[in-house]
Amino acid sequence: KRSLPPTPLISVFNLAAHRLSDNSSVYPSWQQPQPLWAPDDVESRVAGAGLAFLLDDGHIRFSDALAVASRGASRTGEIPGDLVAQSETSKKPKSYSVRQVKALPHEGRPWTQGLEVATDGRLIETSGDYPFGTGSFIRVVDKETGSTLRRVTDGLQLPVFIEGLAELGGHWYASTYKDHVALEYDEDFNLMAKHNFPFEGWGLTHGPDHQSFLATNSSEFVLAINGKSFELESATPATCLGQTVSGLNELEMVDDFLGNGPALMGNVIDTRVVLVLDPVSANCLGAFHLEDLEVETAEEARGRHVANGIAFDKQSGNFWVTGKNWDQMFEITVGEIDNEDKAMSLLAKHLDSF
Repeated sequence: KRSLPPTPLISVFNLAAHRLSDNSSVYPSWQQPQPLWAPDDVESRVAGAGLAFLLDDGHIRFSDALAVASRGASRTGEIPGDLVAQSETSKKPKSYSVRQVKALPHEGRPWTQGLEVATDGRLIETSGDYPFGTGSFIRVVDKETGSTLRRVTDGLQLPVFIEGLAELGGHWYASTYKDHVALEYDEDFNLMAKHNFPFEGWGLTHGPDHQSFLATNSSEFVLAINGKSFELESATPATCLGQTVSGLNELEMVDDFLGNGPALMGNVIDTRVVLVLDPVSANCLGAFHLEDLEVETAEEARGRHVANGIAFDKQSGNFWVTGKNWDQMFEITVGEIDNEDKAMSLLAKHLDSF
């Protein structure tokens, strides 16, 4: 999956004839430029008034005409109205502090989509198929050296693009980007089944009841999905600072965050901010930032080298974090409050820019 870089919006009416004039500024050197054509289903979804985001891999992400106010393509058209929950007013959110404990080499600099610490303590990472053709995979990471202890590709043959990862009921479940499939593995990552998945896959984690899933799909909604049927149970907009927050990417559920009960965490796309949400109301409790870890690069403005991946380690009480193509993975602690309030300031700036 590609992030959404800050490129201009293009009217869908001009897509069929539009070709890129500056290939070097949009396409990586290994990919040939392609003409941009509207997909077959765009007429029914856009109804003549939609907009499209031009991604730097040449893909187009369409937004429903009435839901362009938030960044990314809203998926409101796929969610029945009676399943959309209303957010409640939240308390003033906090900026949490971060302290680095350890840094490890991020072997192979993978395109991180999911990061989890298993019940037995194993550190698990998923990497999407980017650059295209490299293939998706799951790997078990040595928490002392960063080396790969095992690499799994079963069920991930091209063009499958793996996304989020969640442990539920002793099995592992992985969402996929455009395939509308969730892959089920046993505890040792032997492929057990494939399930229909109702949405474009982004983040995935277990729900607070440990019987359902919480997922994201680029929109502002946190999606509650039945853990057996994979049907949508509810969709609640993530909100913070009086605004909805689109583009929550990798997700992590923490059963008891800092002694204050369950919390859902998500990387805010194209930022170094991790949003902390009430998993029921999807109102933000606060945020923390990762700006003092991996050195930032100019690629982050183009959707590459962005922070993605949060894993809570119950054994240590610490978190593991990394990013797409980052050089390192980090073990961190998250504290109660950051007096500088930097994370919330960064989030406010991000929201105000859209």
